[in-house]
Amino acid sequence: MFPSFDLTVSVPAEDWAYAQRRLKYLEALLMRIVRHSENQEWFTAAELAGKILPGLPTTIEGVARKASKEKWPSRKGKFQGRFFKAFHVSSLPPRAFDALISSILDLPPIDEVVMIIPNPPIPAPVAREEPTNTAPPWLLPLVRIMKTETAGNLTEAWQKLPERLPPGVPLPEVKDAAAILVHFGIVG
Repeated sequence: MFPSFDLTVSVPAEDWAYAQRRLKYLEALLMRIVRHSENQEWFTAAELAGKILPGLPTTIEGVARKASKEKWPSRKGKFQGRFFKAFHVSSLPPRAFDALISSILDLPPIDEVVMIIPNPPIPAPVAREEPTNTAPPWLLPLVRIMKTETAGNLTEAWQKLPERLPPGVPLPEVKDAAAILVHFGIVG
């Protein structure tokens, strides 16, 4: 066996949540890209206000204030001579984030009631046959007694077997035991 060399890394909960949300967003983006559509990861306050997402203000100033207060990650940019600030999608409040994901995937709005399709019935478990190559729990003690104590004498080993059986293992009927001994080639 090879020695194990496990590493553990501590990540602040805030960073972990950011990474999980970004991954979820990027997965949704990938689905959309597959459908030949354009999407983005950074949004201006005007774009976010225009989307009317739950948990977000509907004005540009309101979104900008919320972003500033909550210290959302941002990028500065310039378009047609005007400066703007874009905020990363993972900064959105959870309900706004989920609504944005739903819109990217063309899912119904979060609060919309949809018909639930019942799960199909679960099929009954199929009875399995016992494997034919599995030895009963009394066979190994019997073989050990034959090899170590009785020099291969089956009769003597059978007489000593009851005191050597593991707890809870019953002694089989002689007829059943004989069939198993023949099956495994212990007797001819």
